[in-house]
Amino acid sequence: MQREKIILNLIKDKDVLDVGSVGQSDEYCLWNIMADHCKSITGVDLPVAADTAKKIFHIQEKGVAHKNDRRIIYGNIEHISLEKTFDVAVAGDVVEHISNQGLFFDNIHKHLRNDGKFIITTPNAKWPTVFLKPNATHLFWHDIYTLSNILERHNFKISFMKYYYGNKMYYSWWKVPLVFRQSIIVIAEKC
Repeated sequence: MQREKIILNLIKDKDVLDVGSVGQSDEYCLWNIMADHCKSITGVDLPVAADTAKKIFHIQEKGVAHKNDRRIIYGNIEHISLEKTFDVAVAGDVVEHISNQGLFFDNIHKHLRNDGKFIITTPNAKWPTVFLKPNATHLFWHDIYTLSNILERHNFKISFMKYYYGNKMYYSWWKVPLVFRQSIIVIAEKC
């Protein structure tokens, strides 16, 4: 199972909010994949996202995904008001970087339409490749229990949750056991 296949099925012909649009390299970025399949896309990322990606991950300027795209709004998703709502919000490997989790989930809820869906992917906190080699930009770690709890507290109902291999397109056969439950994908509906 690849996260991209699941996400593409849910965003087709939808108005999409992409959270964390800039802060990764093209290799891990969902923006380029989603932009060609949805009705419309709006991105939100911190003003320092591109600089952080270059510094922490040693990404060259040209490798920072679409930082000059006009559909991306720079601000903090914890409290930004976009003055519109969306069919789907996608936070692809973002939640672990958010300082105030409650404000984040409440603001996503506010920006979703009544039948809106919220897609989250995040590293599995209980997987060895995650906690033995932590990412310096991660502030929080989630597993299926903490995600279930926080989503319920912020008026979301989980319709799908599953472990999956990490976010690389392919793994050598010998690496597959090392990444088997490395990440989690959640689809939640606004209550």
